[in-house]
Formats: sequence, structure tokens, C-alpha cells
Amino acid sequence: MSRQQLQDAWQAMKILKRFSLQQVRDAVQHTTLDSLKAFAKRLVAAKAIAEHVDHEDINYSVLNASYNPFEQPVNSGDKNKNSGRQRMWQSMRILNEFDAGQVASTADVSLSSARSYISILKKAGYIFVVKNAPRSGSLIERAGETTIYKMLKNTGPKRPIPKTKGVFDANTNKLVKFKPVTRRPVQMAPVKLGEAHDYQ
Repeated sequence: MSRQQLQDAWQAMKILKRFSLQQVRDAVQHTTLDSLKAFAKRLVAAKAIAEHVDHEDINYSVLNASYNPFEQPVNSGDKNKNSGRQRMWQSMRILNEFDAGQVASTADVSLSSARSYISILKKAGYIFVVKNAPRSGSLIERAGETTIYKMLKNTGPKRPIPKTKGVFDANTNKLVKFKPVTRRPVQMAPVKLGEAHDYQ
């Protein structure tokens, strides 16, 4: 496994929190279970993850999410938009159902960046809204309520790249155009003179 693949595997583990190596393999491109087993063994020895054996099933859980399994910082300072979007895309693929806050925290980006990329993917039909955040009610009633999204088109590990008229999907090598926004016309009920105010 390359250093980048190990990075992706560690990120997938942190997002899943409790996982099997097969789940990690499904989330990371071009990996083998043997290489993931070797990586997991390193992480167990470093007490970054714990191994749980239940009969023939082996699962793991993250003990120390802040642990850095790499001797040197990877691409120090390279937190550009592209790498951030790649991490966000991977988070969405692994979580499948999520809100903007979860994507921001698991991908280590700002909340505004997560909302922006989610909005772009929603316009291109990659994700859809499962539950809208409430727009009415008191602040207390709305506290903790956020818009929940779900993955609709998981085309592969490479992030869709925003373009002027859509997103370029490197997994399918195609440009996916934004869906046209249909706005409902606002219909005002006719008001006759004398009905608006009744002074008596």
C-alpha cells in the first residue's frame, strides 16, 4: 500500500469508528486485505485501535483518533480545496447518510466548505435530502436539528470536480450537468377593495 492509501485507510477507520477490514477495503481504492491486516497490526501495537474477536469475526474500534501513524506529516500545509474535497467525498461515501457537520469534522474542513460542496453535489444529483432542518419554531426547538443528506450516486473513490455547468466525474470520465432548478410560482390570492381592512 502506498502512503496515500494508508492515509485513506486510517481516515476511513476514524470515520467508521468500529469496523471490519472488509469495510475499510470497500472504502479505499486498490487495497488488499493482507496489506490492511499488516497496517491494523501496527495500529493495534500502537494502541491506536483495539481488536475484537467474536468467534471467527474480527472487528476493530478506534481508541486514539488523534494518533499519527506516519513518521512525518503528510504534505505539510497541503490542505487545499482539492484534498479537502477528496476527504469530504470519502467521508460521504463511508457515512452514506450524514449532515454537513459530520462531513466537516470527519474530513477536517470548515463547516462552510462542507455545506458548499454538499450543495454542489446535490445540484448534480449525487446526494439528496432525507430530512430538512426545521425553519420554524423557537431556537430551543430547532437546536441540534440539521438537514440530513444521503448518498444517491456513489460512482467511485475519486471526488467529483465542480465545473461551471456541472461536475466532472473522474470515476466515469463524464461531465454530469447540474439539474435545472424549478421554482414554484408564488400565487397571491386576489384582494378586493374593502376586504383588507374592516373599520367598524
